[in-house]
Amino acid sequence: MSVMNYKCPACGAPLTYKGDTGNMTCEYCGSSFTMEEAKAAEEAEKKDAASSDMTFAEPDLKPITDEEGQLQGYSCPSCGAEIVADESTASTECPYCGNQAIIPKAFEGTFRPDTMIPFKVDKKQAQSALDNFYKGKKLLPDSFMKGNKIKEIQGVYVPFWLMSCTADGSVSFDAEKRTRWSDSDSEYVKTDYYAIYRSGEMAFNRIPVDASKSMDDATMDALEPFDYSALTGYESAYFSGYLANRYDVEIKDCEPRLIKRVTQTFVDEMRDTVKGYDSVSRKGDNVTIKGTETEYAMLPVWMLGTKYEGKRYSFAMNGQTGKVVGSLPVDMGKYWKYMLIATLIGLIICTLILFLFSGDQGPGAIGYIIDLVISIIIGFLYANHLKGQMDNVKMQEQAAAYLNGSSIVIRERKDQYLRSHTNVTKKQNSD
Repeated sequence: MSVMNYKCPACGAPLTYKGDTGNMTCEYCGSSFTMEEAKAAEEAEKKDAASSDMTFAEPDLKPITDEEGQLQGYSCPSCGAEIVADESTASTECPYCGNQAIIPKAFEGTFRPDTMIPFKVDKKQAQSALDNFYKGKKLLPDSFMKGNKIKEIQGVYVPFWLMSCTADGSVSFDAEKRTRWSDSDSEYVKTDYYAIYRSGEMAFNRIPVDASKSMDDATMDALEPFDYSALTGYESAYFSGYLANRYDVEIKDCEPRLIKRVTQTFVDEMRDTVKGYDSVSRKGDNVTIKGTETEYAMLPVWMLGTKYEGKRYSFAMNGQTGKVVGSLPVDMGKYWKYMLIATLIGLIICTLILFLFSGDQGPGAIGYIIDLVISIIIGFLYANHLKGQMDNVKMQEQAAAYLNGSSIVIRERKDQYLRSHTNVTKKQNSD
């Protein structure tokens, strides 16, 4: 299988695309070239070979298969070492000699991306961003911060489907209005019940859904959003120095995630039109997704990994915006420490408030018990808030960021009064 390499015109070493400059750079001699210059040099090399007695040929990347004929990797055309890969691999490099290999045929036909976003953040910036991600995490073990070193860091172009569609449908809600009053004997709460109905449509543009089985869906969701103003046409030179996998998840298999996100956003938008009620609950919905259009895109992601106490921790970073996502280890000793500190602070504050409003008789035993319970709850909530900061990987449940606000059309608004009920509570006799 033929591969493509972009070589430095000055020294012949591999060129790597640098997103911060937009140039092809040689990490050996430091030379930098525009993409046009690098491509022109590549073409000139081919012409020189063709005009000489030598026959020019792309380096041969020999496949390595198992007994059943399944692809296990390739033999490096430079040093002969094995490069681990599978059928979806489209751009890779040798872990021993660093030889970079772009497989042009991997992007032929339906596998040719419609669009892509080049890397903007380089490796040093990725490492720095991960260090900043650690900062402010109060429950992070001290030994993790002091002795931790990044063991793996690799830029990867991840295949995504960018899915645009229109949602059309209706949502029904149950709603209540409450009116309170009292007289000398009783307290009254009148509840009016309503049936709410909304119907309409709205359009969504380029909701990203990752199309790689090797990538965790929740992690890729957490990297959103990408800045689509940087979308550009497919160019193989952008892959130089990075890994790339072509898609191995079909559009039809991604549609359930699209439908879930769009439906939830549709319901949320319709809910926002229901005003003036004390409580509103979703009763049912009927949403149809239509006019789906899909673009095949390659988006930049840095994958970083390390080990701590025998466990592997993986992080991902948006290679365009620098956003970092991942899960960090939790020091449970610090968890209980901060819970205790928050509980004690809460206890002091609650006790002061209790004495302030208890009058001459004092708060009493029940008051102290309530005070303690509230303080423990405060400590628990604070400690769990800190724990929640240690993991920001979360599957996206809605698609509001991709909603075209000007496309929202509300066809029907119906607020139907159903009935009323008044609850009467007798006042206790103060005598």
